[in-house]
Amino acid sequence: MIFNTWVFAVFLIVTVTAYWLSSSRLRPWILSLFGFFFYWWYYPPHLPLILGLTGFVYWGAKLIDARRQRGGGDRALFVVFGGGALAVLAYYKYMGFIWNSLATWAAWAGLQIDIPDLDIRAPLAISFFTFEFVHYLIEVHRGTIRPDSFRKFLLFIMFFPTLVCGPIKRYGDFEGQVDTARFNAGDAFEGIRRIVIGLGKKFLVADALGPFCLAVLGDPDSYSVAELWLGAYAYSLHILFDFSGYSDIAIGSAMLLGFHVPENFNYPYLQRNIRDFWRSWHMSLTSWITDYVYISMGGSRRGRLRTYWNRFAAMTLCGLWHGAGFHFVVWGALHGVALNVHAYSNELRTAKGWRSPAPALVGRVLSTLLTYHFVCLCWIYFVVDVPEATSMVLRMLGL
Repeated sequence: MIFNTWVFAVFLIVTVTAYWLSSSRLRPWILSLFGFFFYWWYYPPHLPLILGLTGFVYWGAKLIDARRQRGGGDRALFVVFGGGALAVLAYYKYMGFIWNSLATWAAWAGLQIDIPDLDIRAPLAISFFTFEFVHYLIEVHRGTIRPDSFRKFLLFIMFFPTLVCGPIKRYGDFEGQVDTARFNAGDAFEGIRRIVIGLGKKFLVADALGPFCLAVLGDPDSYSVAELWLGAYAYSLHILFDFSGYSDIAIGSAMLLGFHVPENFNYPYLQRNIRDFWRSWHMSLTSWITDYVYISMGGSRRGRLRTYWNRFAAMTLCGLWHGAGFHFVVWGALHGVALNVHAYSNELRTAKGWRSPAPALVGRVLSTLLTYHFVCLCWIYFVVDVPEATSMVLRMLGL
């Protein structure tokens, strides 16, 4: 079910009405049932899989928690259940990519591999589900939360406003709202306002720019360098307003139900460096990658070179999370390199005491423009396969 359709509008009105007319004890179950219907609408056969995974992860969390309470080691249980959730993601989203990669590497080695005819349809939002599953298991493993209520965990997973595109929630922030949500007129009006803003972003900007972006990025050889730049600018606005519009609708829909979920965007193209860009773009994903990938790999605690490697690896995995393709990997790796260059330049500037000779406002404008144009060029790799994207970028840079 897509947010910017009349079907979702009817669904949202019915859900909000039924939710608030029900007793507080029944509301979590009713909201979960509407989440089932929301997911079933897209592709019914995948609903049992998601429900089975939800039960599997909750069972694993209970076992991990029980082992912790007895003072035993729970790492093996965490690996089994966390690995199981990741294995499902790998099968549905990356199996074809893995086979194609093996065939490519074999061809370079002079070998030939018969690629099986895989017709795998990935479940809707499987990446977002997996991130929330893994987050839950990690926090239970760390002892920061306890799996005390299946009712709350089920709603955490099946909460339809964030089901498709996030924002990525944290269980500790969410579960406290399940029993305390109360109707608030101010929140309701703010929720409606956010939904209207989100629809405006989607219809008036993202959808209007979409055809031009598709034409230019789909056949770059047919366009001049100036038109390629226009296409890159247009796509940067298209993806921002499309994604932030969906986030606005999700946040607004949650507010109508008495819930507050994380913000996802904070003027990312107005940031003066690539670090601040990632602190403002898809913020719930950035914080997840930071907490559960970068810091888990050691973060900045194991020396300078290891810090650079951890940052680069985390962003490369972030790219792969977005899609099964080498161009996504390259997109993530470019941002990883840029973050390391920024960190290194800050270290040099601090060590040498360098200061920009330009006035502060001029420096801020120039650094913001540089950051924005770097992001625009990287977006090309997000959409176009690596050889075509590289050719397009070289043309745009006059190389």
